Amino acid sequence: MDKIYNIKYVDAWSSYDSDLYADKHYTYKKDLRTKSTSVYSFNAYGFVERHGSDIVVAFIKKKGIPLKETIEKKEKIIDGLIIPDVALLSKASLFSHNVLKGVKTDSRVAVTWRDPTYIKRLAEYDCSVLYTEGTLYKIEKDHIVLKDTETIRVHPMPVVNHPAGRPLWYTIPISFIKDIENIS
Repeated sequence: MDKIYNIKYVDAWSSYDSDLYADKHYTYKKDLRTKSTSVYSFNAYGFVERHGSDIVVAFIKKKGIPLKETIEKKEKIIDGLIIPDVALLSKASLFSHNVLKGVKTDSRVAVTWRDPTYIKRLAEYDCSVLYTEGTLYKIEKDHIVLKDTETIRVHPMPVVNHPAGRPLWYTIPISFIKDIENIS
């Protein structure tokens, strides 16, 4: 019998903005100097299977067919979430690496990072990889805040802007970052 699991994970989030648009990864507030920032945890309930360095959570799946079999046959997932393993609360809270070494606030940076991805009727089992350019505004123990950002989803195809507009601020958990480099 299939079991339903509770997965606790973190995501990019703008805790300092009550006026969020459709996606919670960014804010259009003009000034953050007096605002605190943080990364929040979320819960996902569903059928769970690991796929490489990602966790597939299917909220709905085909009756009688294990999620592992759906992935192996490269079938569409009815409704689900792909979470990078570094987003799991148990990993993200302990995550530490030197990716920010040599990067200073107020510098223009390019960040490549993995992002939890919602899927519906897709044969997709990998989280999105995003490329964000912006000014490094703040470094906290578990996240960074970028100012004047532009983000492009580079995987899976097609390559598209994410979100459609250009938010002023973007909060990215440090555990999500694959690479960061100075660009100016």
